[in-house]
Amino acid sequence: MEETWKKLQSKKLEFTLGLVSIESVMISTINGNLRVLRLLCFKWFFPFLLSFASHTIVSGESIKIINWNVLYGFNHHQSVKEGSDWIITKQPDVVAFQELNGIAEEQLEHYSAAWNHPYAITHKETGFPVGLTSREPIQVIERNQKGGHHGYLHCRTYGIHFFVVHFWPGVFFEIDRVMVKVRKLLAKKKNVVILGDFNGCSRKDTDFLKTNATLRKIDFEFVDRVEAAGLVDLVHKHDPSAKVSCPSPITIPKWTATMQELKMKQYRIDFIFTDSGLAENSISGSICLDKEIDTISDHYPVIVELKR
Repeated sequence: MEETWKKLQSKKLEFTLGLVSIESVMISTINGNLRVLRLLCFKWFFPFLLSFASHTIVSGESIKIINWNVLYGFNHHQSVKEGSDWIITKQPDVVAFQELNGIAEEQLEHYSAAWNHPYAITHKETGFPVGLTSREPIQVIERNQKGGHHGYLHCRTYGIHFFVVHFWPGVFFEIDRVMVKVRKLLAKKKNVVILGDFNGCSRKDTDFLKTNATLRKIDFEFVDRVEAAGLVDLVHKHDPSAKVSCPSPITIPKWTATMQELKMKQYRIDFIFTDSGLAENSISGSICLDKEIDTISDHYPVIVELKR
């Protein structure tokens, strides 16, 4: 190319790699030749291409998911840094929260940037919000706030439908609403995860509950209705000895008098359920009892890892 390029204005360079476009590339040169274009490619195009590829999930990779009730917004906002630091160490791909009290969506997005999640969603700004953060874009399908108790969040990320829930003890119409939607998705062979604070137990923990959680009223109804649709409890699948997700010692002395009383209250009410296809290809499921959690929340995080 012999002619000098004076100025190219408002030109669009488009390339298809999951729908990517670079808008309005402006080039100006004195001794213009193809070297300008080469430099442009090496300086802008290829680094952008590598960046985009690093955020694209390919078949064979895994997805780590955490569910965590964070006690009135990370212990009444006193332990936000500690909670964030703990999440960073686990390097999750998706995190679901309950009790994001006082944390607006913009604030959650600010927090989640620390654990490399540029996407963050909450389902409301008052009361007891639930939320979801992810490394990948989040499609919001429903922020259910009315006609229930805490409500729930239905989102899609990583190609999976996530239902983030926080049920109220003994109130079952909310789980019924969720399961109507879940059954329709399962009928269409969609991948589904239901995760959250169920405020109810699993029949798989019956022996433990009879022996240990003697100060608790036990209700299996929430989990029964989820499992009736064929969804799988990943913690029980991979770590059936894990029987405690709350409360932690942070509840002493306000809600629990002694450690002995605490042990008689401990049980598992936080779950991550997946459809049978995701469960079959799951890698792990556990409840994290790290000591630092004891000063951040009354609930211990549930962590699962899925194959892609």
